[in-house]
Amino acid sequence: MSWIIALILLSILVFVHEMGHLLAGLAVGIKADAFSVGFGPILFRKEIKGIDFRFSAIPFGGYCKFAGETADENGEVASDGFLNLSPMRRIIVYFAGPFFNYLFALFLLTILVSMPSKRELFSPTVSVFKDSRYINNRMGTTLAYEYGIQSGDTILSINGRKVDSDYDITTFLAEEALQKNEKNIVVALDRDNEIKEITLPSVEVLKALSGERALGLYFGNDLIIKEVMKDSAAEEAELKSGDKIIAVNGNKAQTIADFRPIIMESPSEKVAITIVRDGVEMIREAIPRPVSSKTIGTYGSLGVSFESTPMRVETIDGVAFPKSIGSAFVETGNYIISYINGLKLLFTGQLSLKENLGGPVRILQISSQVISTEAEYRIRTILSFTATISLILFLMNLLPLPVVDGGMILFAIIELIMRRPIDRAILTKIQAIGAAFLITLAIFITINDITQLFR
Repeated sequence: MSWIIALILLSILVFVHEMGHLLAGLAVGIKADAFSVGFGPILFRKEIKGIDFRFSAIPFGGYCKFAGETADENGEVASDGFLNLSPMRRIIVYFAGPFFNYLFALFLLTILVSMPSKRELFSPTVSVFKDSRYINNRMGTTLAYEYGIQSGDTILSINGRKVDSDYDITTFLAEEALQKNEKNIVVALDRDNEIKEITLPSVEVLKALSGERALGLYFGNDLIIKEVMKDSAAEEAELKSGDKIIAVNGNKAQTIADFRPIIMESPSEKVAITIVRDGVEMIREAIPRPVSSKTIGTYGSLGVSFESTPMRVETIDGVAFPKSIGSAFVETGNYIISYINGLKLLFTGQLSLKENLGGPVRILQISSQVISTEAEYRIRTILSFTATISLILFLMNLLPLPVVDGGMILFAIIELIMRRPIDRAILTKIQAIGAAFLITLAIFITINDITQLFR
């Protein structure tokens, strides 16, 4: 069901984009021949006021087709064709699609910032995982461990900005690395009443925030069992909800970073888990069930989830209209700056294209996960995610690449400067080359998305 809703969300974003082109075309005096959400075989169509509205089988995009968008085999375009509109009129039509995506994102964020919410805040005292395999199903040393942050450290500030909670830490790291584009991030921390400073390269922080590697920080020190999974190793060992784990195999366990590595490294091996139940200390023996992973090999699973007790819950009042529009505008600006800086790192090779470049399949996968979040946070998460994807469509469609809106705007600007049209046969060939490139890129991205999906 979540995948179906995700498809609907993606289709809405496509509809908004193409509707921008359609309405702009009508505004400058040219009517579309066809308007489609999706590509390929047509599933449903209806003609309205001379426009063929379609819903097609492949929901990974859409189109608004105007007569005369390309030249015929003789390099000619009908006198009333789209390419014979003035350059400025074509710029308006091309720009309207991405701009509608921006307006839609602004609308969603205006709703989002106007909604009151609650935020669970955890202590800035951290637990540190050594290896990524214990966090995100990847191999490799975590960023925190590599640069010397240790379990029990309390983070005090990030680039001089005082830290009060886990939210401050993750927010400030992202802002310093992406929005401010700082080269390094200095983390000040308290370790056994001694102040230390650790410098993290921003590129490595961005890799961690994007999931290319693990940050390695965990907030919260509870090892109180919230739920025992049915037919799990934990149920077999007679562990119960409310049990507090204090040691594993005689090793003191204060945090999840102490506990999880021992369990994961012990598939099919007996482990002694010391717990406190109703004030009584006791030992339960469990045999973690082996789980196979293509990326990290076989690991042990106990089958429990833990309580997550924040140090406090912060109530956030919604921003009243019309101030909410201004707040939403600032949010879109922050995102656009972050995304542009991220693109620079991608295209200069500092971030992995394979790990960070995603297409419709990845969007659908993440959408389905977003829709499956807890009901209390679902509406806010869906609004935030949909606005983010809409802003990505705004920016990506303005890139100066042939076929996409940004490339066609560039050609129209060249015509304005030259004061004469580019040869239509040449323009059509450039579009064909651009289309071939984008199709190849789309195939690569889709294969990459599917590969990531089954990792």
